[in-house]
Amino acid sequence: MLRGSLSVLTALVALAGCPGGDAGIGDACGGNDDCDGTLQCLNHQCARRCVRAPECGDGFACDEHGFCQPALGQAGDACTSEVDCTAGLSCQLDGASVDETTGRLLASCTAQSQSHPAGHECDDDAECTNGTCALGQCVDLCQQTRDCGPDTSCMTIPRVLANGAPFAGCLPSQGSVTWSIPVISPSAEVLLPVPAGARSAELVMSIDDPSQKVGAASVLSPAGVRLYTRPCSPPILPTDPRCDPSDILDQYFGSFGNKLRHLPAVDQSVLALPQGSTTPIELGAYRVQVSSFRSNGAPGSAVPRVTAVVQLGAGTILDLHFYFLNLEDHACAALTGNAKLDAHSARAAPFFQYDYLHKIGSVFDQASVKIGTVTFDDIPDHPELDGLDVANVGSLLALGAPAGGINVFFVRSLSPVGLQAFGPNPGPAGVGGTRQSGIVIALDTLCYRDWISLAKLTAHEIGRYMGLYHNVELETAQHPTWRDPIDDSDDSSDNLMYFSELGGMTLSPGQRDVLTRSSVLR
Repeated sequence: MLRGSLSVLTALVALAGCPGGDAGIGDACGGNDDCDGTLQCLNHQCARRCVRAPECGDGFACDEHGFCQPALGQAGDACTSEVDCTAGLSCQLDGASVDETTGRLLASCTAQSQSHPAGHECDDDAECTNGTCALGQCVDLCQQTRDCGPDTSCMTIPRVLANGAPFAGCLPSQGSVTWSIPVISPSAEVLLPVPAGARSAELVMSIDDPSQKVGAASVLSPAGVRLYTRPCSPPILPTDPRCDPSDILDQYFGSFGNKLRHLPAVDQSVLALPQGSTTPIELGAYRVQVSSFRSNGAPGSAVPRVTAVVQLGAGTILDLHFYFLNLEDHACAALTGNAKLDAHSARAAPFFQYDYLHKIGSVFDQASVKIGTVTFDDIPDHPELDGLDVANVGSLLALGAPAGGINVFFVRSLSPVGLQAFGPNPGPAGVGGTRQSGIVIALDTLCYRDWISLAKLTAHEIGRYMGLYHNVELETAQHPTWRDPIDDSDDSSDNLMYFSELGGMTLSPGQRDVLTRSSVLR
């Protein structure tokens, strides 16, 4: 009798605490009907309706009406999303097992480990609470974006450990994702996983031996189509097939079936995807044979280091990081207001802010890319780099620490004589501190040009870094294929990527699309 009376009393107290149908945030409730129509009852208190499952807590899903729903999945039960499993469990992949109906990897509810949460950097599944490491970070499995945390989206992801078989996981909605791919031999096949939300992807390949080159020997698409084979190398033996510099460039420009442009290079090279609209990026795992090569083209002995970068979502902001070597007593001082050009003066000088920086911005405005953060720094302790031989340019570019945006280095002069600027094509977008992380501008160009001309030159080099190629080459009359395939009907000298320094500043629709895919953007 006493127990029954206590139950009635408890019920009456609960009813007294629920002002029926119009309770506000934090008020007690016994169900959703007790709360204001815009709220829900969660843990016996009225709370805002959910947008994403993590707002509900572990072991809950967020339904399409914004109500938190408890998960029912127990240990061993099949699942497709983190929200299917009760608190203390996570939805983890079952090795390489694939659902024959959906073609996706199977998963089941498994006890969480005491490791890192979703979004944390990782190299192995064991480092993640949820048991899944992909693209260098821990990811939660999902069915839809509302299963994921803020600023992330549910995307199809190729699973490298399952030979590229897909699953759905939560990745950042925008920005670049960067991770290392281990390589233990001078030549190895690596898988580059490209998720559904990717706008671009790249491999940055490096070695420490300056006598060898590094790069891709071949590339297969996720569908198994050969996109690239390394262009021929000069003959080693008299019986070897003919291969002169013209043959190499013919193959580089795609005359023999290559859909991608790439050449192995000393120190470092970059393989970028896509390269225009003719070969769009694909969901899945690209198979890339990464190798080192001796100077004569023979197999190398150096073991490559490989960094992958995937750009998720469209970027719109280009940050610029300016670095100034010692430019005191420069020969062209009349065009710097007869003052030393350095980080302090560049911040305020009209010729730099308007004639130069504003003009660069107007070029990229064509692609709806806006200049964002602009930083200025001096590099006073490297007199050996003030007048720079291009052979030593890697020592300077390695000082460019920021991974996002473009690092622009001003030096007194570049040699060989006549060289006005230098930059990789393409550059390691999204990776800082490498021997190709930036572009170099020679200030002595001002002795026979002006700041607007220097802005055009800089924009041209930034475009190359971001993945644009010359719209047409000088030798096109003799070699008709030596042009950019996305602009092969536009040989205009008014184009930003015209081979000559006397080119213009316009961009084609295809070029604008390539720029918005670059991992330098945010």
